[in-house]
Amino acid sequence: MKKVFLYLFLTVIFMSLAACNLTKQYGNPSDPNAVSTLAMQTVQALATEQAFSTMVANSTEVSNLPTVIVVEETSSPVQNTPVTPEVAAPMNTPVPTFTQMPMDKATFEKDVTYPDNTIIASATTFTKTWRLKNDGQTTWTADYELIFSSGNAMDGVAAKKIGVIVKPGETIDLSIDLKSPTNPGEYKGEWMLRTPGGKIFGVGEKADKAFWVIINVENYTSESVPSEIYPLDFVSKICNAQWKSNYSIVRIPCDTDKSMTKAYVAVLSKPKLENGYLDDERTLHMHLEGESGSWIQGFYPALMINDGAIFSSVVGCLDGSKSCNVTISLDARIDGGNPVNLGKWVETYDEKITKIDIDLSSYAGKNVEFILGISNRSNVISDVFWLAPRVVQ
Repeated sequence: MKKVFLYLFLTVIFMSLAACNLTKQYGNPSDPNAVSTLAMQTVQALATEQAFSTMVANSTEVSNLPTVIVVEETSSPVQNTPVTPEVAAPMNTPVPTFTQMPMDKATFEKDVTYPDNTIIASATTFTKTWRLKNDGQTTWTADYELIFSSGNAMDGVAAKKIGVIVKPGETIDLSIDLKSPTNPGEYKGEWMLRTPGGKIFGVGEKADKAFWVIINVENYTSESVPSEIYPLDFVSKICNAQWKSNYSIVRIPCDTDKSMTKAYVAVLSKPKLENGYLDDERTLHMHLEGESGSWIQGFYPALMINDGAIFSSVVGCLDGSKSCNVTISLDARIDGGNPVNLGKWVETYDEKITKIDIDLSSYAGKNVEFILGISNRSNVISDVFWLAPRVVQ
């Protein structure tokens, strides 16, 4: 409706201005030519007025019509997928630049202690030391840590601060206290480094490799061989005996061969016995594992026996050898003859020990080669002691 009133208002104004202009332009209306011209212009004005009236009427009709929405049917359903307009890439957009962060990186220099495949006795503490070089672009602070990564930790702590500042290009000796496992075999532990922020790094081109410790744990330990204090001291003469077994190798304290073995003899100075008693006598330790019937024998050099000579010892299983189940035997060869048995004792882990005293007077004046031995009575591991075995004349 506002549009209709606007059109009417403009029409009235237009007609008034047209009349004024005609009168002013053509002056006296009594002039025939002027009257003719005026008549024509009046007709044009009326036509213009009529056109405006028609336009206003049409506008009024259109404004009064109800709104009609036309929906065109299509052969396929309408898809509700939104249309994403293509956005033109802005011209001359600057390319982003990235700054590489300083890299934490180490290089392995050498094993200062315990190089790969070092043989270590079971359940033995040791300190492993690596020499590493700071081969990165960062300075390692004292709060950087040596951390366990994978493998066998060997009782080492999970993490240990390096405790010093290491600048790029400098080296450091890093140490960790470890303990070899109880069972024999090869063991490997891998270690890396960690920043105070928690980033783990190591050696290699990408600083993602660990450095390691590799040891071979053997089941053999022995103390030093003592000097002789008896006419025949079986402990001090351990390396003078000829040791045999159903296994190919019997380890003894003076061996340079460090091969693993299922049969060995060793020296103990403070043995703990199966009855819990901790003794301070020199002791011969015999270790045997494997199937029933496996055995060890030690053939000692001949000794001339005097009248009144006695063989003396205490035998049994060592503390902790709960599977121990053996026959202990003492044999002798008289003047190079065939071996004769001087005694046999069955020993199991029953917290009881056996005292042995054998009179050798019947062999006085003869050369006697003593043979100390044990044999397994079942498929077990047996650790047997001979406490201060000796011949007293």
